[in-house]
This record gives sequence, C-alpha cells and structure tokens, in this order.
Amino acid sequence: MVLRADYFKIIDDIKHGRIYSSTETVLSGLRLIYEIVRNSKSLEDLSADLTSIVPLLLKARPTSAMLWNCVKDLVSEIVEAGKDGKLENIKEKAFEKEKELEKKIVTLGEITAKMASHRINDGDIILTNSYSTIVLKAFSIALREGKDFKVYVTESRPGSEGFDLAARLAEMGLDVTIFVDSAVRYMIKEVDNVFLSSEAIAANGALVNKVGTSLIALAANEARVRTFALAPTIKFSPETLLGELVVLAEGEPTSILPEKLRSKSMGKVKIRVPLFDVTPPEYIDGIFTEKGLVAPQAVIVILREIYGWPFKFITLEEVIEVLKTWQK
Repeated sequence: MVLRADYFKIIDDIKHGRIYSSTETVLSGLRLIYEIVRNSKSLEDLSADLTSIVPLLLKARPTSAMLWNCVKDLVSEIVEAGKDGKLENIKEKAFEKEKELEKKIVTLGEITAKMASHRINDGDIILTNSYSTIVLKAFSIALREGKDFKVYVTESRPGSEGFDLAARLAEMGLDVTIFVDSAVRYMIKEVDNVFLSSEAIAANGALVNKVGTSLIALAANEARVRTFALAPTIKFSPETLLGELVVLAEGEPTSILPEKLRSKSMGKVKIRVPLFDVTPPEYIDGIFTEKGLVAPQAVIVILREIYGWPFKFITLEEVIEVLKTWQK
C-alpha cells in the first residue's frame, strides 16, 4: 500500500498552520477522508488507508475538538455503512455524511456569529487575535447591519495570522489597528469587548485557543473588559468529561528563528514554539454558541444534554478497531 502524496500534503498544511482557521482545518480534514473513501478500490485498501491517515490527521491538530468530533462522526458512518461489505454503499454514505457535516459546521458557525454580532454596538472597539472564520463572520454581520465600530488585532505570533485577519477586515471597510502581541496590556484600556476564537472548550469551560489568548483574557480581566469566546457546541470536547487532557501542540523552532541566527544558535539554545494555550473559565465572561450566550460553568450541562448521562459515546479507538477487521 502506497498512500498518495497529496494526502500527506493536506496533513502537513494542517500541522504547520498553513490552513489558518479551525473551521477551514476541519473542512479540509473531512474532505481528505472522503477522498480516501472515493479513491479506494477495496474494503482492505480503505481500511489500511484510514487506519494510517486518521491518526496522523488528528495528531496534526490535537487541540481541535471540532476536528475530533467530526472525524469520529464521519468514520463511524463509514464503519456503519460497511456492515454489508459493499464498497459502493460506503462511498455513497460517506459522501452524504461529509456534506451533512460541512453544512452543519457552516450553519452552526453562522448562527454563533449572528449571536456574537448582537454584542457589538456603535462606537465599540473590539479586540481579537489569530484568524477565525466565525469571528470574521460576526464582524461582517455587524458591519452589514450598519454598525460603526473598530477592531484591534494582535499580530498573533507564531504564524502572525493577525495580519491576514486585519487585511480581510480592512477589505471589508472596517477601521482596523494591528499591534504586537506584547502590547496587549497597554492597548486593552481602549477596548470595549474581546472576541476570541476557539479550538476547543473543555468540560469545565476552559478555552483552548491560539497561544497568547490567555494573556489577552488576563489583561482584559484586570481592566474589567468583557471577554467572549465564539464556539458552537460542536467545538465542545466530550473527552474532557472523562478526564482526558487536550494536547497542546508546539511548532517548529525554525519558524521563529531568523536565518542569520540559525547557524549560531541551533544546538546551543533551546527553542520552544507553543501554538496554543488554555484560558481558565474565570477569565471568560461568556461563550457564544448556536444555543445563545452561555456561561463557562454551563458547558458541562450542555455536554450532558448532547451525550446523555451516564455519559456514553463511542471512542475513535473503538471505530479504528472495527476498521482493522476489514483487513484480511
């Protein structure tokens, strides 16, 4: 079995942050899995490809609860469709499920953005960081409704996604200011609200997001500026209810080391590049979801509503084990 190079290209793009937003990352991952199904010639090949690629895909973005939730849903559908042993049925069901999940992701994101846009008022200055499809949509809705507001964006190193977000907002006609990450505490005094994107929401209401988010929330808390996360419930992490920890990925050291210093420093200076951090729930005033604005303390209640109590859901490991039985 030889896996296609373009499969690994997508995983590499996700791993190294070339695909910015969590939403676009998940959509790319789902399309990758469907491509694997579509191109499979037998159940054995499909099983071998999925059992190889799916763990690599999830490992590329371990912080993304939406990626884990959606991949598990899609692969579970593939397993269910494979009970009759017909590859064409699997392909049909995988296509339907992938499109269903795409629509769900986009719809929930739009509803969440609409909820958040209600918090924007004329004259407001909203601070955000990184690059978020949902946050961008919230600003777009508020602008379309005629609201007059400004946006502050941190540069969001490593990766500096803030520059791309600022450029998009400027193209939309918004008054945008971008500044270095270390100036957050200095700039926060001018801000009315903070809008944060999300990789995952833990069962205790903690927010996992781009590194630097926790410092923004801390500075906002000190300055008594309200801080909101934008996270549809598909970004809530059910695994954290069972005591699992969200893995925080780190980037390549060379991504922050200037070329002229590499030969002098490599091997002599330890370099770490955290990509995500965790913001405690006490620094989050509310979480915008498709269900409305909820308190971080309500996350565990919503997870119980979704997955029932006693808490039951099939793990990805269990799904993978079924896939392996297809191999001769």
